[in-house]
Amino acid sequence: MTRHHRAARRASRLVAVAVTTGALAVLAVGPAAAHVLIETVEPHGDGTSTLTFTFDHGCDGEPTDALRVTLPEGVEALAAGQPDSWTSDVTDDAVAWSGEPVPDGERAAFTLDVRVTGDVGQAFVFPAVQECPSGASYAWTDTDPSGARPAPTFVATAASLAPAPVAAGASPTPTAPLVAAVVVGAVVVGVTGGWAVRRRLPTT
Repeated sequence: MTRHHRAARRASRLVAVAVTTGALAVLAVGPAAAHVLIETVEPHGDGTSTLTFTFDHGCDGEPTDALRVTLPEGVEALAAGQPDSWTSDVTDDAVAWSGEPVPDGERAAFTLDVRVTGDVGQAFVFPAVQECPSGASYAWTDTDPSGARPAPTFVATAASLAPAPVAAGASPTPTAPLVAAVVVGAVVVGVTGGWAVRRRLPTT
């Protein structure tokens, strides 16, 4: 084998190694880069909002036929929307969608009407599980946004929060100042009335 041929074979092996390494790198970051997320939060101005969950991938090339989202504390599910040929099941602590498989690489969107109570700037995390026909699944449950499988999350604004509920038995109008004003008024009226009567009485 000539020196030229040996150099060519060596170059070919280096290219093959580089291609394989690059392919493995893409596979390693693929699932982390593509995940279930809350794409939009649409406040309605009445204390409710619509969340839109989306994904555009399956399970290693498989289509997706189910999605389950767990509701965090402070979030009440009111109604769920879904793509055609899908159904939804809403419970106190979760929402589950299932239906005709969505091909890998095709975008799917799921809407959820909610009422959210909490503080401005508070992060609400929705652990999600994406399921595929073979039984494979992806659990997007990392609370750290930089994790390998970040859960869908949104940060509350004043517009997306419902008013804080009034505690049972509490009165929206403070009554103590009102009672004090009534008492003071009665005293003033009584004193004034007595003075007027004494002025009208004849002197002896």
